Amino acid sequence: MTNTLPTTLTHLGTMPVAEFIRDYWQQKPLLIRQAFPDFQTPISAEEIAGLALEEEVESRLVVEEPDPNNPMASAWRMEHGPLDDNVFDGLPASHWTLLIQAVDQIFPTVHKLLNRFRFIPNWRLDDVMVSYAAAGGGVGPHFDYYDVFLLQAEGRRHWRLGQMANATSPLRDDTDMKILTEFETSADWVLEPGDMLYIPPNLAHWGVALDNCMTFSIGFRAPSHSDLLLEFSQAISEDLAADARFTDPGFPPQDNPGLIHASAIDQAAEILRSLLDDKAKLAEWFGRYMTEPKRLAPTADEPSDGLRLAAYSRAAYIPTEQGAQLFINGESAECSLALAQAICSYVALEPSDYSLDDQALLEEAIAEGWLTDERG
Repeated sequence: MTNTLPTTLTHLGTMPVAEFIRDYWQQKPLLIRQAFPDFQTPISAEEIAGLALEEEVESRLVVEEPDPNNPMASAWRMEHGPLDDNVFDGLPASHWTLLIQAVDQIFPTVHKLLNRFRFIPNWRLDDVMVSYAAAGGGVGPHFDYYDVFLLQAEGRRHWRLGQMANATSPLRDDTDMKILTEFETSADWVLEPGDMLYIPPNLAHWGVALDNCMTFSIGFRAPSHSDLLLEFSQAISEDLAADARFTDPGFPPQDNPGLIHASAIDQAAEILRSLLDDKAKLAEWFGRYMTEPKRLAPTADEPSDGLRLAAYSRAAYIPTEQGAQLFINGESAECSLALAQAICSYVALEPSDYSLDDQALLEEAIAEGWLTDERG
């Protein structure tokens, strides 16, 4: 079974995937009018509000007290879920936003939306966050460290793009939200249902609901260098023998006992370099790390069209001489290349199409809950 990259995707208009990746991905924004023609949201505002009351769902409520003379001076407050049953009764008529993370793990219809973005590798996709806002609602001028596609699902939202920002950009110090103190508008558009805006990392943006509206944010994982270093060092240290120690036979004589000789620095560098140069161990760790679920999996009604990867599961693979090293939710296993490709494509599987070893792996994955078994 071979999976090929499509040359064009409806939601990119007539633009080939290769052109988008070459000219826009992580470089500059792109507005696509009617990326999803005649789009109708598969979930309601009432369902979104209900999720904010649940313990296992990650949610935030953002309320703005607007300054009529200076929008940059508005007061902001944020409340993390789960919210109280009566919280919505006390909200103002405008200028508030409800944010729900990982809605794709809860609603299969939203999860299927991610299939339209798998021209970016699975292990880079994160989740679909849904933002429901009353008129005037938003989360202020800010920037993200990751790529995001903003699909307008209902109502209208006014988006302004600003300057490139980074970790040194000044932020408001009177709120725990990461709101920029400065915003230089470089472009602005009003998005209607079906319109989509791609925003690369670090580009400041500011969205304001023009009426009651809903926006789907398709986000991507972008671990920091510090996270990569910390996580890899933690993982690799667990396998190191206790007697693997710094040694310095034949060190050069020195006049002062306080001197750290250059040879000692070279020896430390060689030890660390040898650990990083183990490509097999690095690949094993990277596959596990990039497929670890960041959130607990809420209960979801899965599609009833066969055996397939569960909505909350993350999967990727690395080809090997024997087949493939498959990673699911931070775990690793050997299997055929055909099975690895099929699982990672989220297609329905027929176990009898695969070897006995592959079938055993499928049964194990079902038992772990990584695959949903709706075979009738």
